[in-house]
Amino acid sequence: MKNLLHYAILSSLALPAFGWNVQTEPTNKSVVIEEFTGIHCSNCPDGHKRATMLHHSHPEDLFIVSVHSGYFATPSRNEPNYITKEGQEIHDYFEVNSYPCGTTSRRDAGNGVVQGRSDWGASSRVIVAETSPVNLWVGCSYNNQSRELNVTVEGYYTGKMEDPRLTVEILQDNILGPQSGGMLGVEYPHRHMLRAMLNEDAFGEIIPFSGEGTYFTKSYSTILPDAIDDVPLVDSDLQILAFVAEGKDEIVKAAKCYPDIDPKDAKSNIFVQSEPLIPIGKNYGLGYVELFVDNYSYQDLTEATFEVKLNGGTDVMNWEGKIPPHGEGVVKVPLPAGWDAILDNDDNSISIKMLTANGEPTALETLPIKSTFANISELPADLTIKITTDIEAADNTFRIMDQDGETVAQFGPYPDGASSINEEKVKLEEGKVYGFEAYDMWGNGIFHPRGSVKFYDAEGNICGQLMEISNFGTRLFFRASAGSGIEMIETDANISTEYYDVTGRKISAPGKGIVIEVSTDSAGKRVITKRIQ
Repeated sequence: MKNLLHYAILSSLALPAFGWNVQTEPTNKSVVIEEFTGIHCSNCPDGHKRATMLHHSHPEDLFIVSVHSGYFATPSRNEPNYITKEGQEIHDYFEVNSYPCGTTSRRDAGNGVVQGRSDWGASSRVIVAETSPVNLWVGCSYNNQSRELNVTVEGYYTGKMEDPRLTVEILQDNILGPQSGGMLGVEYPHRHMLRAMLNEDAFGEIIPFSGEGTYFTKSYSTILPDAIDDVPLVDSDLQILAFVAEGKDEIVKAAKCYPDIDPKDAKSNIFVQSEPLIPIGKNYGLGYVELFVDNYSYQDLTEATFEVKLNGGTDVMNWEGKIPPHGEGVVKVPLPAGWDAILDNDDNSISIKMLTANGEPTALETLPIKSTFANISELPADLTIKITTDIEAADNTFRIMDQDGETVAQFGPYPDGASSINEEKVKLEEGKVYGFEAYDMWGNGIFHPRGSVKFYDAEGNICGQLMEISNFGTRLFFRASAGSGIEMIETDANISTEYYDVTGRKISAPGKGIVIEVSTDSAGKRVITKRIQ
């Protein structure tokens, strides 16, 4: 593959001068997830998804390189070959033997150098909190007629380095091909795929350390081939990733750029929907559904249409906004009129799929996002909330929002380093629907040790709880009422029948699963019955 690329490498050291693009104030380290994957690895699509969600939550600090290597990457007859010599060399250096796995900036941040996908978030939070000894900037120019690509990298040392090495990679998005477990046959969209390097050594070229407060620059020029190993190298799907590492090991800073292509000359303009960080969950009460949309194009995404299937009905809903080229953002797809009539249903289903972007049919097939959810619960309007954190409490925020997603009350982040119990009080408007949200910015939940959220009425009776806050978090939707938890019902002498779930949350009507039915007659006699619906 290497001989397909023609190089002219220029390098220079320079003193500070007017016109540098790289900043000089110290910055924090970057995370580069090198994900070792292969087309025959059935669990790898989950690794791709987890890495993408981490990037969505930290788009400026976290970068992904999909390295096809190892036995799962070996193509069978008539299958494309995505393996690169450099990627295989990196794979072998780290002695990778399970998939999917990856390194987070090639360092052990408490979970080993080579980690399973569930540890990437925990390691990344450690890395980005540290100060980088170098800042980095990368720029690209491109001639789409000659396919000449020019890349300039600028660096500025803010600290000491022993063995700085610069790597510049060509990555490619939206390569349609086979992928076990991808559920799209031979049209699974591979992204962030390592295709080639602009430096001769797989671990980068040595750049002199000329002292704290000095600059360096490197320039590269190459003519892009039409294909590498018979896999087309589509210029409008390329990104250039540059990073500086300490020797062959820790990556400390990364930056990326894209070939400057006129939108009318781009061979592909791809817009892709993906799941929100916090899924719909067991119940839902917002007037829209959040999706992430990745803009793999050279134009702003300003409008889109979505097919929304809600409980068997189908509507096409419009969205307007702005997601910049090569960017990503949250899109709030509105639900059809009358959506709030389903709040008390015990069985709802929804499916959402992007149909058009900027007036054109979406050019890449993606799976619709599907979910089921049940009726909302009830919590008292006069609410006390006890939040038990884990030792990574600075990662977590908690809020109460209305049906438009506007924040009504916000709690946290709480002090990091120790588990604590925090009591918050809020007065809500009776009859209105709210959502309680617990969010974890690194996607590893509240488990160190296990945290929880418990809800109490004015008399101190527990009304509900969240005992499993995993991944990027969870939401609980409820109607604020004058009612209370099960304990309060003992003093209610009215004829009534009320329903609660197994956590003690009051619900409007019995749903599927275990339901606690509380009946009170006119004499005040109370009968509690547990039913399985």
